[in-house]
Amino acid sequence: MPVEKIGLPAWEARRKAWTEPNQAYLDKRKDAEILTAKYDISFKLEGHRKIVYEQLVRQHRILKEPMPLRHIIPILVTGWQDDGVWPKGEIVQERSD
Repeated sequence: MPVEKIGLPAWEARRKAWTEPNQAYLDKRKDAEILTAKYDISFKLEGHRKIVYEQLVRQHRILKEPMPLRHIIPILVTGWQDDGVWPKGEIVQERSD
């Protein structure tokens, strides 16, 4: 039977478990970075944004994988401009603070 840590060693072990990322988290983070890079490249083109808008809004399709909000907003704005409900030339501010 393992000996339980008490006092400061127990606290340090618990703190380490809480504050240091585990491998599963690191793997998910790496996957998210790869996915974000893919979206950065893909959604620079207006045509790609229009296709996604068509599928999400008009066809009510669901995303197969999560997409960061920073990519969804330009897709919506592009679609709204195409629909005539967002003035052309208006831009979305990167930050609102």
